[in-house]
Amino acid sequence: MNTRLLTSILQSSNELITSADFLARHRIGNAFTRSGKLPFSNLIYFVLQSVHKSIPINYSQFLDTFPSEAPPFVSKQAVSKARQGISHKAFLELFRLSVKQFYLRTADLRTWNNFHIYAVDGSTIQIPESKENYEVFGGNPNKTEIVSPLASASVLYDVLNDILVDVSLHPYRYNERESAKSHVDFLPGFSNSVILFDRGYPSEDMFRYLNSKGVLFVMRTPKTFKKAMAEQNDALFTYPASRDKEALTLRSVHFLLEDGSTEYLVTNLTPEQMAAENFPDLYRLRWGVESKYRELKNRLEIEAFNSVKPVSIRQEFFAAMYLSNLAAIIKSEADSRIIVSADNRCDYQSNRSYILNRIKSCIIRLLRSSLSICNEMICRIVEESSKIYSIIRPDRRFGRYRKHTRRRYYSHMKSCI
Repeated sequence: MNTRLLTSILQSSNELITSADFLARHRIGNAFTRSGKLPFSNLIYFVLQSVHKSIPINYSQFLDTFPSEAPPFVSKQAVSKARQGISHKAFLELFRLSVKQFYLRTADLRTWNNFHIYAVDGSTIQIPESKENYEVFGGNPNKTEIVSPLASASVLYDVLNDILVDVSLHPYRYNERESAKSHVDFLPGFSNSVILFDRGYPSEDMFRYLNSKGVLFVMRTPKTFKKAMAEQNDALFTYPASRDKEALTLRSVHFLLEDGSTEYLVTNLTPEQMAAENFPDLYRLRWGVESKYRELKNRLEIEAFNSVKPVSIRQEFFAAMYLSNLAAIIKSEADSRIIVSADNRCDYQSNRSYILNRIKSCIIRLLRSSLSICNEMICRIVEESSKIYSIIRPDRRFGRYRKHTRRRYYSHMKSCI
């Protein structure tokens, strides 16, 4: 099933890339109005295949994917200049196409207690140092007082189906709650969906916004969030009505963790919808979005940009999100085909790094091939991936990482004086 889905996504993607409407929507200014050595569609292919190497090496590998009709070799300056004529929204549209087609097959989606579980989280992205990037994205001085350009990423992630549903890239320290609100518009239309949030998101405004959209949510709150500090482990609290707002009743749930600390959650899930004892298992699923960021940063290397221009940085960011979804679909299919001996009690999963590298190396051939050849290539990658696997260790636990921040450092120093 997943092989047919992926074939459909790739075929639809290529039809989009080579269409005149796609070019008209996503060229910047008068770019690509005349035929040249670097057509619009070829540059889209080039960005999707590029790895963290020099432009000449990436371009020579790009040319190798054209056994005949190979484009001419051009300078790295020509490639860089031509890329400035493509809007990053071209890659965002490809990403959203992958999401739309994935959720057309509702029968095969994984759920938890009949709920579709999503997580929203943000992260800081290191981007190449340049004056232009600092002006566009902002930044923060490091220990040597050198200002490093940074960006803020945000994702809405389907933690059970391993699919990025919506993504965004903003200037550094962009409001995470505003990013989260924009993600809600792209939430698949399931009435039994729950979004998990970390403790950077709770506020009365955020609660009211999500509730007005009919979105079920669970948010971790800090200890200073007084509304969640009820004496009971499971209690209701109310934001009173005002001139332009109705009263809002929410639920506070807290429980002890293994390290002795207390987890405080706020939710609009009623006791009839979910019992209090289920919240530890539910909120533990949020860890999937942390693992997803680790994959994006360490395996897809989204911080290892090939260009220093802001528009190119955004292109590569959204291209990586598209490739991540393709790899997730292959991994799901490969996992289902892993064969182990009957007396083996362990669960196994295919190697995600291998799948990502295979996708990157043959993405152009997958996009440009006929339906039958594309499906054959995907089946081959799935078969290979099902034989390269590792054991799943579900009971591994890690304590929360406590950063040695400046505030902690100076507080410690004061206590020592």
